[in-house]
Amino acid sequence: MFARKRWQVIDPAYADDYARLAHASTGDLAAVDFSDDTRNWVVYYEQDATSGQFFHYDRTTKQSQFLFTRRPALENVPLVPMEPAVVRARDGLELVCYLSRPPAAESDKPVPLVLFVHGGPWVRDTWGFYPTHQWLANRGYAVLSVNYRGSTGFGKAFLNAANREWAGRMHDDLIDAVDWAIARGIADPKRVAIYGGSYGGYAALVGATFTPEKFACAVDVFGIS
Repeated sequence: MFARKRWQVIDPAYADDYARLAHASTGDLAAVDFSDDTRNWVVYYEQDATSGQFFHYDRTTKQSQFLFTRRPALENVPLVPMEPAVVRARDGLELVCYLSRPPAAESDKPVPLVLFVHGGPWVRDTWGFYPTHQWLANRGYAVLSVNYRGSTGFGKAFLNAANREWAGRMHDDLIDAVDWAIARGIADPKRVAIYGGSYGGYAALVGATFTPEKFACAVDVFGIS
């Protein structure tokens, strides 16, 4: 599954180390640094509903030891998980999305949804701690981020599928993801907002202009206009 980070070890001498590190934390292994003799490693795991964690890994003993968290202020704060999902666009393209639900959300009751569109468009959303997701979920909104065509990290064909598709298929991808959330009873179709900065702001303007029936409001943060 390409919705979460995973490592492909090229040098077999390190295969066992990375296999062990994969089980040291429930988070995604995001960064590794080590001493000159490669015995002592400092590794960082990104988390979605708590602070990221630093560990020490001793390559001789093959043991990991927790060191400290990246954001101590987030410890014991009621944060919500980020759920990866792969949504199939209307032309068959697979879109990696991330959903955060409000803590009091009932499984059988749709809630207001904020479609949070990343900028660029040549970047991507990833699994992990997103302050905007947590802030909005804390206020009772579900939040959906979509890696629409043109996002990076999914190969050149996916990137080039966005050529000449601004306000075209790139926007269709966003609408298809919203429809996915509505069809699954996650989102209230009458209370959907589109929000983003830069290209995300442009997407908000496109949403308000081309598909106003989909959105109760649009928030453009320094969008291209």
